[in-house]
Amino acid sequence: MKKTALGQLKKYRVKVILAPVFKLFECVCELLVPLLVKNVVDYLTDIRTEQVDFTKILWPTLIMLALAILGFGVTMITQYLAARVSADYAYDLKKDLYRQINSLSEKQIETFGKSKTLTIINNDSFALQVGVNMFMRALIRAPFLIIGTIVAAFLLSPEAGLIVLGALFLSSLVVFLVMGLTPKRYQAIQSELDHLSTLGEDDLSGARVVRAFHKEEEENRKFQEGSASYRKKAFALSRISSFLNPLTFFFINLGIILVIFLSGYHQQSSGITVGTAVALVHYLVQALAALVLFSRLVTSLFKALASKKRVDSFFAIEPEIIGGSENAKPFSSGEPIFDLQGVSLSYGGEELALKNIDFSLKEGRRIGVIGGTGSGKSSLIALLERFLDPTSGTVLFQGKPMSQYKVSEIRKSIALVSQKPQLYHGTIRSNLLLGNPVAASEEEIQEALEDSLAAEFVSRYEDGLDHIVEEGGVNLSGGQKQRLLLARALLSKRPILILDDATSALDYQSDATVRKNIKKRGLTTIIVSQRATSIMDMDRIYVLDAGQVVAEGSHEELLSSCPIYREIYETQVAAS
Repeated sequence: MKKTALGQLKKYRVKVILAPVFKLFECVCELLVPLLVKNVVDYLTDIRTEQVDFTKILWPTLIMLALAILGFGVTMITQYLAARVSADYAYDLKKDLYRQINSLSEKQIETFGKSKTLTIINNDSFALQVGVNMFMRALIRAPFLIIGTIVAAFLLSPEAGLIVLGALFLSSLVVFLVMGLTPKRYQAIQSELDHLSTLGEDDLSGARVVRAFHKEEEENRKFQEGSASYRKKAFALSRISSFLNPLTFFFINLGIILVIFLSGYHQQSSGITVGTAVALVHYLVQALAALVLFSRLVTSLFKALASKKRVDSFFAIEPEIIGGSENAKPFSSGEPIFDLQGVSLSYGGEELALKNIDFSLKEGRRIGVIGGTGSGKSSLIALLERFLDPTSGTVLFQGKPMSQYKVSEIRKSIALVSQKPQLYHGTIRSNLLLGNPVAASEEEIQEALEDSLAAEFVSRYEDGLDHIVEEGGVNLSGGQKQRLLLARALLSKRPILILDDATSALDYQSDATVRKNIKKRGLTTIIVSQRATSIMDMDRIYVLDAGQVVAEGSHEELLSSCPIYREIYETQVAAS
């Protein structure tokens, strides 16, 4: 079933209904208090000191105290329900958003926008959380207090009731005018935040490029222009919203002045006693607070509505990669693990990134893939990991189309080290244990570090495996990052190892040593590289050019039969 922004609220429907019911009870308590105050004030102003009956003061006071305690109790229950439900809902929503991210292909995420996706996870989910909280707390309270105030005012005095009705009508008119002018502006502001996030992400990820080409001023100008556009729209919204409180306060206070005027100068004709005036002022103050709360509710709901549309649009993206129900079986050396038959791949245009690829990998075999930039090497790996599905042709996994298997079953069989080293903020240990978080022993960790040559630099840290790794591994060199990623892949103990240009930052000697250590483990291995020396000892080598397999064979066979391979090898050997 397709997820929606508010779909997770269904499991909390009872609490969502209970909170407004408790708020209704609280409002009844608040509306009764001014009537009790009126009786006490009128009694005190109409009697003489020697005739005071304290029971007529004591009992209303005790009732008001009881109402206050009761109101406080239900308020705390409502606040707890609203806070708990909104927090749990936001937690569930973020989990769904992360699941959606993980179900989409990299191409789909980039098409939708990475910065927009981050804004949705952080800003939009929070706006929905606040909206749910305000909805549960204020949906019933504000309208009920306003209606109750009007009814009570007419019961106390028809003339005063008209004043209260007029003041609340004008104040409500202001609120609804602001409501009508703000929704589209909130959506525009969210779009500006997306744009600013994109600019910031580009500048952070491309900081070296910006500095290398001396484009700091130009990037500063772009960000300043984006910030100015955001500020302009935010100020426009603030100017509209700034009229809300002053005008509502003005109309309510004007109503209070008129009520006091009637009670003071036209008491006989209006019938408004001092107690009635006190009660009416109390009601108007309550209504003012309710209007302010209602305006906050409306603001929160409009923000949440704008965020809901964005979240729904993200959930509406149908994953390109849909897994089946099959589980992987133990590998057999006589049966291909992967078998590509006439596979072609396009990224959406007419041009094909891969063309009619035939490729087979059996258990225990070691295969090399080589080719120039743009030859389709990484696209081939994306098909094997099922990050992408072929445009035409068939990719078989253990003799069946990949679509019949659970995606997790395919990927848990493969340890991939990509050409873009990705480390996470934490420690060296926490990054290594991503590959095998439960079963890895200290001996296995050390063995993986030694085979990848990472032990060489890890041992130099005083805190060893507990050495801090900054976000993205920025406190490590390229070679150090690649060696840690190799160690993580080896530690995972997955039967298939894919190295996608994963040793490019290592020198030739280190590269050879790492490959020798990997070979001793007997893993089914695919090495994708632009270095002929990195794959020359593989069982079979595939040469890609312009998305096609132009030759395959051993190192010696390709040297004699494939000009492209021979040129790559001779150029690199001469250069080294």
